[in-house]
Amino acid sequence: MELRHLRYFVAVAEELHFHRAATRLHISQPPLSQQIRALERELGVTLLSRNRRRVALTAAGAGFLEDARAILASVERAADRARAVARGSQGTLSIGFVGSAMFSPTLPTMLREFRAGHPDVELVLRELPTSAQLSSLAAGEIDIGVIRGPVELEELAGRLELMTIQRERLVAAVPAEHPLAGRRRLRGEDLRGESFVILARREAPGLYAGLAEAMGEAGGLPEDVLEVAEMQTIISLVAGGFGVSLVPASVGAVDRSGVVFRPFSPTPTIELAIAWRAGPGTPVREEFLSVVRTARHARRAPAP
Repeated sequence: MELRHLRYFVAVAEELHFHRAATRLHISQPPLSQQIRALERELGVTLLSRNRRRVALTAAGAGFLEDARAILASVERAADRARAVARGSQGTLSIGFVGSAMFSPTLPTMLREFRAGHPDVELVLRELPTSAQLSSLAAGEIDIGVIRGPVELEELAGRLELMTIQRERLVAAVPAEHPLAGRRRLRGEDLRGESFVILARREAPGLYAGLAEAMGEAGGLPEDVLEVAEMQTIISLVAGGFGVSLVPASVGAVDRSGVVFRPFSPTPTIELAIAWRAGPGTPVREEFLSVVRTARHARRAPAP
């Protein structure tokens, strides 16, 4: 039994007239009659009673019609789904992201724009440190990474690609009761000798590089360092008086009791970048990268 047999039968069953069914199917009537008889022989039942004046469904034909319609509808849905997946309008996209990326509107805006244009794509979002994302990308566990750069990619050379979507300055985060909180701007030497709360170097190499750049000009990295895994933990510990920190400016834009954020000079910068496995990817991944490139270009375009 082939799908065309089901289509032929449904047409005849709905028209109850072989000539009209043949016209609807764009075939001649004799082959249609032959195909229906062949279908009945294969099933071993009579589906249609016919004489010179009328065609009618038998009880077996009525039951078969219901199932035939369901099968054809299911096949059409499968075909539609396959075409949608090939276009990148359906499927699943797994995205890893560093927690600090959500403080800036850049990533949330890109996600919103992608979802608006691809409502049938399932987004799986996983908050992961940069190092874990790089490993997950290489292992094929996530499709897209949103990381803090710059990062060293020697061991992953040729396996990953990067696209910077935002550069932002670092600002100093100090306890609200700290003597430095009263200053409008801080310099590296102002923080010399202070206890620092930072994201672990292995987990956040980009932030660590920014800290090293800023404090290197002030005489070297701090000696008293508390390493943590989450940006929110940094802010909470700074508010609790455990030390000071350098954080992305977008983090400093969030009002947080017990912490003040001050511009820092010289101003180190940090990148937010999209990372993905090199080579061809799924249509959904390519659609997402297209949205990111468009949004990135729009952000860079000069105002009219």
